[in-house]
Amino acid sequence: MTQTLSAATPPVSSSHIVLYGISWEMYEQLLQVFAEQPTPRMTYYKGTLELMTPLPEHERYSWTLGRLVVVLSEELGLEIMGVKSTTWRSKPKAVGKEADECFYIQNEALVREKLKIDLTVDPPPDLAIEIDQSHSSIDKMNVYIELKVPEVWRWQNGKLTVNILTDAGYVDSETSLAFGSFPVKEFARFMQPEAQKGENARMREFREWVRSQLQNI
Repeated sequence: MTQTLSAATPPVSSSHIVLYGISWEMYEQLLQVFAEQPTPRMTYYKGTLELMTPLPEHERYSWTLGRLVVVLSEELGLEIMGVKSTTWRSKPKAVGKEADECFYIQNEALVREKLKIDLTVDPPPDLAIEIDQSHSSIDKMNVYIELKVPEVWRWQNGKLTVNILTDAGYVDSETSLAFGSFPVKEFARFMQPEAQKGENARMREFREWVRSQLQNI
């Protein structure tokens, strides 16, 4: 099948391109073409396809926030399974998304032994992470709504927001479904690179801070 692609004018950053009028079949073909090699991140929403090549700043924040989630789960004694930027998709909803990081936490035991996850029978990840460093032409939260991801953390402009899925869509929350009353929004203080402190040093500092918080909970 031959399909004509209509591309939007690229934003100022050359890391994005948006295509309109993309069928589900074409989207799946592109996923297969790039499955075994480095590829731009793809977000698909009802015929619109955005391709983004993450920049170093984006990847550093994603890596750091993911590490903070892992350390916190260790200190809380929670099992966790990271599935990084897995492509989650739903043909009936005509959506597909690669999170920057995502984790099974509450439902970890249900997928622990699975190397392939099928959203028609398996639950979606419990937590997805989005690093918003540039403008997107697709509202990513609408994609997550269709995929029924219960919790999405967004890092933007030095601030962490916790979004919980409700019947009315996502709402900003002070607490996390995955981590209860733990003050996860305070992760922001450990996110920024420091000239005098490496990332492992910041992780050790974070672990000590978590332990001090747990003594007060």
